[in-house]
Amino acid sequence: MMDFLAKALIIGLTEQAPLILAAIGMALIYFLSKVINVAFAETITLGAYFGMWANTTFGVNVYASMIAAAILAGLLSVATYLLVFRPAHLRNVGMVEVIIISLGLSVFLRHALQFVFGYSARFYDVPPAERVSVLGVGVTTFQITAVALVIALALGLYFFIQRTNYGQQVRALASDESLAKVSGINPLVVTLMIWFIAGMAGGLAGTFWGVAANVQPDLGWDRFLLILLVVLVGGAWGIRGVIIAGLGTGVLLSGLKLEIPPLRAEILLLVAFIVILKLRGDRSSETAKV
Repeated sequence: MMDFLAKALIIGLTEQAPLILAAIGMALIYFLSKVINVAFAETITLGAYFGMWANTTFGVNVYASMIAAAILAGLLSVATYLLVFRPAHLRNVGMVEVIIISLGLSVFLRHALQFVFGYSARFYDVPPAERVSVLGVGVTTFQITAVALVIALALGLYFFIQRTNYGQQVRALASDESLAKVSGINPLVVTLMIWFIAGMAGGLAGTFWGVAANVQPDLGWDRFLLILLVVLVGGAWGIRGVIIAGLGTGVLLSGLKLEIPPLRAEILLLVAFIVILKLRGDRSSETAKV
């Protein structure tokens, strides 16, 4: 039993750690702008492609390429807000319509990626990974580094939102935009900052997944439903809840995959999430907080 738990914990942390970053990024947009941004899946994918492009075309070190990818993904996120979501907000477009718009943007970006890079998987140019044993489970040194970086970044984002003046502005704006304006907060500046940070988080998650496996046009889309459910389930308790839900999801999914086929494990987990949301009631929009 202890051996099984150790394997589930180590595999869950090393393989699914980027899920935490991706979920935080999507949650920030959801909490602040009240938008379920389906196109966030492509922010994740483009982050992986940006990093791969810098790494393989210009010979940039993998970690430096990840930084560049995060910045570019953040800028992409800001651009989508300014060009698509802000105009929709100013025209008081309904939530369902915004979701449809974001779905159309997602499809457009995915097909644009396929047009530019093709359908085949791409790989980062990294040296052969050195493997070590952790609690009897073989993992690469990159995976250990990735887990440490993800945890550090997740905690950093949490403390940024909860402990800094900028984070206070974000929480105020998410709670009541009119009151935030009266308090002297510039909604556009704060919103652009959050969309940039969210894009960086998603882009970094994409690079971690890309380096660990490969880069393909469906990288973000294949993981989007799981990310969305982590946000909806954990989001009732703010960013802290999203971090805990992402961590628990990764470990639980890995544990299930050790016992049953991967597809069945994913379906079972999705059903469990849906049941939790059903039992809790449709309170996501009412109780969600940053």
